[in-house]
Amino acid sequence: MSNTSNALFLTGGVLSGVGLLYGLYVFSQRFGKTSTSNQGNIAPNNVPTNSSTVDKEIEDATRFYIDNKESQNLLNLLYSIAEDQARKEGYIHRGITCNNCSSSPIRGIRYKCANCVDYDLCELCEGQEVHYKTHTFLKIRIPIPPLANPRSALLNVFYPGRYTNFGDLARDRLRDLQKKTHFDQVELEALYDQFKSLATVTRGEGGIDKGTFEQCLGPLSVERNLVTERIFQFFDQDGDNIINFSELVVGLSVLCKGNLEEKIKYAFKGYDLDGDGLISRDELQQIFKAYFHISTELVRDVVKAMEEELLENYESTPSQPVAAAFHAAIPPENNIQYINQKSITEEDNDIITWNEKIPVVECLGQDAIDEIVDKIFKSIDTNTKGYISYDEFKEYVQRDGTIVAWFDVLGSVF
Repeated sequence: MSNTSNALFLTGGVLSGVGLLYGLYVFSQRFGKTSTSNQGNIAPNNVPTNSSTVDKEIEDATRFYIDNKESQNLLNLLYSIAEDQARKEGYIHRGITCNNCSSSPIRGIRYKCANCVDYDLCELCEGQEVHYKTHTFLKIRIPIPPLANPRSALLNVFYPGRYTNFGDLARDRLRDLQKKTHFDQVELEALYDQFKSLATVTRGEGGIDKGTFEQCLGPLSVERNLVTERIFQFFDQDGDNIINFSELVVGLSVLCKGNLEEKIKYAFKGYDLDGDGLISRDELQQIFKAYFHISTELVRDVVKAMEEELLENYESTPSQPVAAAFHAAIPPENNIQYINQKSITEEDNDIITWNEKIPVVECLGQDAIDEIVDKIFKSIDTNTKGYISYDEFKEYVQRDGTIVAWFDVLGSVF
């Protein structure tokens, strides 16, 4: 008998048993009690003597079971589950054994650890979390030919944390963090798993050091930037260069679920580089310059990824001309701007590289930054000339929220 037939036969048997039990239950409820109005018609042991009444009740119970829409929907759902399971088990990963339950070969979905040399789990065992939580699994549906399976680890471990060095989260601490943040218990427990996967500092409460923080920034960590420095300090509230779990969830609460007032408070602290409670023109310029630079890097990264995807997906045939790869219009010969640019290039006889253009871009950025800063100070009626207080900053943000845009440029980081 096939897997589908077995599953469907079992499902049908279970439902038939449920229906029979339900019919007996209805029968006992209807006739298990003695009625004072028809005591003369009731035989010993409370069995009704009128067979037509019994037949009608059984018929009603049977019709209820057959015609009830909810039962039919449940039946359809169980049939669908049985069919889906049978279809999954049709995929057989020959030569692959589950390292937990030792079932061989693995049927259905195979989970291969990308960080171990040779470690596989079946679908049932993978859901039981029997392997390192910091390891990444590949979900393999279609079987790989046995001899073609990789014989080495495919990826380095993404998570640098020492997961096993941390215990469970205490209930009283969990309740305290629920009051301090916008996260519920389930979210906090999931964040604690993430924290343990990233925390490399094990002394005290443990925590995420600056090196791990920079690792989370990906390519943006190559160069030092004032915005990334201020975001790290935003998380590290006590200034010990370690982000503990409480600091992590409080920071994520503001970035992911915080209201505008919360973000204004921390954005102002980010601008106030010397901590004197005021934002100077120079501090505003420094943050804007760092924000402009990091935004440029983010755009370059996106453009680079798009270019790589374009080159990877581009297909050419021998019959196509080279010009087919370019979609921009060719400038006409009578275009004055094109002629002027061409004559200048020919006269100079110099090739301008992209590296030489970058200072020009930075100059344009600096001019724009100076203009924005001048506009902000003209828009704010400051009590102290050349300085912005928290109340003045808060009032301005209500009119123009772009001044706190740098605070969200990195997303949630974690």
